[in-house]
Amino acid sequence: MYLFHSLFKTQLHRFLFRAASARCLPLLLIITVFIACTNSEDFANPLDSENLRTAGSPKGLTLYPGDQQVRVTWIESGQEGIKAYKIYRRSIANSEEPFELVGTVDAPASEFVDTQNVENDRRDAQGQPIAYEYRISYIDINDVETPDPTNPPSVTEEPMRIWQTAAVIPSIPPPIPVVTLGVPSDLTVKLFWENYDFPDDFSLFRVYVAREDSTAKQLAFRPIAEITRDQLYYFDVNFKTDGESKVYRVAAVDEFGIEAITTINAASPNLPPAPPKNIIVTYARRLSYVLNTKYDAIISWNANTERDLAGYQIYTKDAEGNLLLRQTAGPKDTSLIILGEDPIVIDQLPYGRPYFITAFDDTPKLDGKRDESEMVAAERLNFIFGEHELELDFTFGEEE
Repeated sequence: MYLFHSLFKTQLHRFLFRAASARCLPLLLIITVFIACTNSEDFANPLDSENLRTAGSPKGLTLYPGDQQVRVTWIESGQEGIKAYKIYRRSIANSEEPFELVGTVDAPASEFVDTQNVENDRRDAQGQPIAYEYRISYIDINDVETPDPTNPPSVTEEPMRIWQTAAVIPSIPPPIPVVTLGVPSDLTVKLFWENYDFPDDFSLFRVYVAREDSTAKQLAFRPIAEITRDQLYYFDVNFKTDGESKVYRVAAVDEFGIEAITTINAASPNLPPAPPKNIIVTYARRLSYVLNTKYDAIISWNANTERDLAGYQIYTKDAEGNLLLRQTAGPKDTSLIILGEDPIVIDQLPYGRPYFITAFDDTPKLDGKRDESEMVAAERLNFIFGEHELELDFTFGEEE
């Protein structure tokens, strides 16, 4: 709407110049009156979402309390036609108390610090905290205030208009927590703030998180935990992959809601998953022991729970102890069968091979190699021959 008006007025100005050159004075007067009308039309259409007169109060009202002061912020719309902002305040101890003007700032602006008779830690006769409530309006180029404090908008209007308000209690902030990172573990960031000096009005610790985004103008923090004074740590286990970066805010909060914040960046470490547990291999002989020495190795294990798990790798060894690759299993598998394995022969006797397993994740190590867990040996059970079971010593050479 405003771009159209600007272009339209530019064309009118050019036409006026030509009209003046041609001494078309009557036409010049008519067009001048029309332009004056268009200035008012910028505010006249109630269906226009950008209409300054009907768009409601400034958006994004946010309050930051401090020691006998409140920092009031809002979103600067950048619209033409706004020349100033007015900031109002009242005490909500009495909801009938009118809002009073505490400051005016010229546009463009998005902040005002209120220090006018601001008191800390206010409470009523019953000991309940008493907050200050704020709201903002703006003045356009025709000195019209929106919203109108003498006739504030009502939620019953069509379309509904809301004069945004926010409340806060000023107070001396508590001490800022000193936050350090704990020993790395897979898909986990550990935050500690030990030896904290608790003030008398301490309430709780609050942890916020935002994902690092180089394209975002401002990080979007969200609260993820509220922690009592007897816990001086927080573990974030909500990672899906190694190297995922986040920004944390650890806030000490007093009884009036005032926060003292430490910000710290951390990333999930590039560590392998835990090794699988309860690994068992069963040796199932094929045909008869006399005619065929091949067997099937049936290997099972308990599933891992890491979110970045990519799979499992099976290994075996030959008679000389050399490590050999066998099959790879998927992240949801908990068993597999290796068909037709040849036993190893030691002292002219066949033995079932030993088997080992690792878990690996979806992020390679810095050298580009697969990031595998510690290798774990399978518990070896006996060959099975139909209804008979043959006891074998599965150790070979020296004990592994």
